[in-house]
Amino acid sequence: MYGRIIAGLSCLGLLAGCGDESGVRPVPVDYKATIRWTSHGVPHILADDIGSIGFGLAYAGARDFVCTLADQIVKVRSERARTFGPGEGDANIDSDFSYLTLGVVERGERMLERVSADGRALVEGYAAGYNRYLADVGPQGLPAPCTGAPWVKPISAADLAAYYAHVNMFAGSLQLLDFIRRAAPPKAGASDEEARLRGSEVPDFTRLDLGSNAWAIGRDRAEGGRGMLVANPHFPWEGELRFHEAHLTIPGQLDVYGASLTGLPVINIGFNDHVAWTHTVSPAKHFTVYRLTLDPDDPTAYLYEGERREMERREHTIDVLTDDGSIERVSRVMYRSHHGPMLAGSVLAWSNEQAFALRDANEDNVTALDQWLAMDRAKSLDELRRAHEELRGIPFVFTTAVDAEGNGVVMDASRVPHLSAEAVSAYERARQRDGLTGLLAGNGIVLLDGSTSRDAWVETQGAGALAPWGDIPSLARTDFVMNANDTPWLANPAAPIDGYPALFGVPGSPISARTRMNLVLLTEEGEGAAAGEDGLFSREELKAAILSNRGITAERLREQVVERCDGAAPVDLDGEAVDVADACAALASWDGRLDLDSVGAIVWRELLGRFSSRDTVDAGKLYAQPFDPEDPLETPRDLVAAPEEGPDPIVVALAQATRALAQAGLDPSTPLGEAQFTNKGDAVIPIHGGIGQEGVANIAGHVPGSPNSTLLPRLNTGELVNQATGLTTSGYPINFGTSFVMVVEHTTGGPRADALLSYSQSTDPASPHFADQTELFSRKAWRPVLFTEKDIAADPGLVVKEISGPR
Repeated sequence: MYGRIIAGLSCLGLLAGCGDESGVRPVPVDYKATIRWTSHGVPHILADDIGSIGFGLAYAGARDFVCTLADQIVKVRSERARTFGPGEGDANIDSDFSYLTLGVVERGERMLERVSADGRALVEGYAAGYNRYLADVGPQGLPAPCTGAPWVKPISAADLAAYYAHVNMFAGSLQLLDFIRRAAPPKAGASDEEARLRGSEVPDFTRLDLGSNAWAIGRDRAEGGRGMLVANPHFPWEGELRFHEAHLTIPGQLDVYGASLTGLPVINIGFNDHVAWTHTVSPAKHFTVYRLTLDPDDPTAYLYEGERREMERREHTIDVLTDDGSIERVSRVMYRSHHGPMLAGSVLAWSNEQAFALRDANEDNVTALDQWLAMDRAKSLDELRRAHEELRGIPFVFTTAVDAEGNGVVMDASRVPHLSAEAVSAYERARQRDGLTGLLAGNGIVLLDGSTSRDAWVETQGAGALAPWGDIPSLARTDFVMNANDTPWLANPAAPIDGYPALFGVPGSPISARTRMNLVLLTEEGEGAAAGEDGLFSREELKAAILSNRGITAERLREQVVERCDGAAPVDLDGEAVDVADACAALASWDGRLDLDSVGAIVWRELLGRFSSRDTVDAGKLYAQPFDPEDPLETPRDLVAAPEEGPDPIVVALAQATRALAQAGLDPSTPLGEAQFTNKGDAVIPIHGGIGQEGVANIAGHVPGSPNSTLLPRLNTGELVNQATGLTTSGYPINFGTSFVMVVEHTTGGPRADALLSYSQSTDPASPHFADQTELFSRKAWRPVLFTEKDIAADPGLVVKEISGPR
């Protein structure tokens, strides 16, 4: 079936491959590509065939992130222990066994078998281009920190496919690696309590530390009467989830500009002459956990529909580098049920009575590469939507898109399991009655009964075991649609979405402070509105709005907090009298923004850091009036009342904020730009923006343990003072947030765009493009995107390189 879909898409023009009248396409003998680097190190790849596009893109990409991709290939090959030794606490050994258990190498091979001819040519060309770069520069020509590293080796298309397979599972299996690696049956005589204590705390899938804002502005709200897009992914500033900017052109076949995650051979977020699109991480459920009832005589067998089933037992063996340089062999037995790999640890204890297994909708995702290739080539919004419907390869993100005519759409076409109505009803009952089911639900994890076919995923024609296309949440508008990582119901307040399956989220549920700020920016009217008094957005107004650094919690509560703290007596904190006068004064004079010169911003952040995320979206310890789905932009509202007796919790929180800032060596009068920064080599660059609780669109944060699985050096962040806010003894060192931000406007003369890559294009400290865009981002100095041949040729920084190599 998949092959027929690919053939159909090819002849519709989404994927090349129909050929001439004879059905035969000439096969080029060699890879040949022209790389034209423009200012800020953006490569414009020009080639005559899709394989050569991959070849050129990989060569240009390797120049910027060779160390990162090489590290990741070692990881997915399960060769970290062989390369770097066992690691602290046997971390490298555990990593190797985890990826063997997930079978990413085999899944990558399966992807290569089923990908379209163009998709395979793209991957093969990418591997060849990467290898050509290694051959050209040699081991000593590699940048820091992998100069001369023997683990930077030539790669194959299969290596890349394994890497892509693992990226697809980021929002599921990869977050549970600690539970996968620990999955072993209880030892004879071990107690259930011993089993429960093994492992880490269950990850909170409601807070994956990945976010984004996406705005599609239709013709009714665009000054030029055509489509506009704001792409603003919030991703790590270091590691394998960095974006890389590029432009890919095959004359007459492909012309797409945008950004890709490290090592991917397609544009993930971008535009062409016809459409522009971006992605935001979806809170929908992309996996389920199954509780297995075990055979009382054998903890590696379980009951399914009353019949005994043995778990699949696989013994994996890896090489481990020892301290004396020798290699020793280490083996581990790993288990799978028919649902998927086993889990163990913490509340998911593998005892003698029960165990837990994972089914991930992206474990067998073989269509993601063709999905993005089809989007890159889409000549209309209908073609882009049809690619989503027929390929279903989008792993875990919303797509928000707009065409040149000003039609916008948002859709959660990510891979969400399809459950029967009976299974959903049983799950909802279990949430109320079963403590573990309710506990996991609070962390965004669906726990189902693994002993009954009732809870199995339902296969449907054309969708596999995914939610049928007709059930996915989607909204098309000509004014605007948006998403900022919330459930999809409020993509536009004028037309709330409902009726979609429960695993996509609950319509009417509270929205985050950031979503609320996004919607205010898009809907406010009159003087001072983001769209101006005419209510129509220009490209300049969109650029100003997305980096306006307005925070909704400050706009709604700051004045009321100042009324409460003005004249307040010092607060006793553990026997220390903390005066809040300076902090209160800073808040009183603050404009509520999170710009570099904002005084009071850090006080507000540390004040909010004393409250939970829930407190910023509904009534509780901060807001008095609860969220109302009938009035989502104006609720929750009003500061919670002060108690009649005893300390005022708001003033106490302000005192705690004052003390935390003092511990970090900061004063309430310290401007944000002196406290919040990132390091680029020896340079310290101030960074504007805020965190989710502040309700600011432009996210800039310090996330301890920010998603980054590399073994490469990381930002030195200092000792943590407040994990909730990212405050350290050095201030707020930024390692996460706005990454690739772009505003696209379709015009009668073609698309026009401006962009910034916050952390800059290159990871090479010696590159002129290691910090150049970070300096621009610090100043909000947008740069024009060079898309036309005329603009590329006229760029003063233009550098041209012809590369070629055998197939």
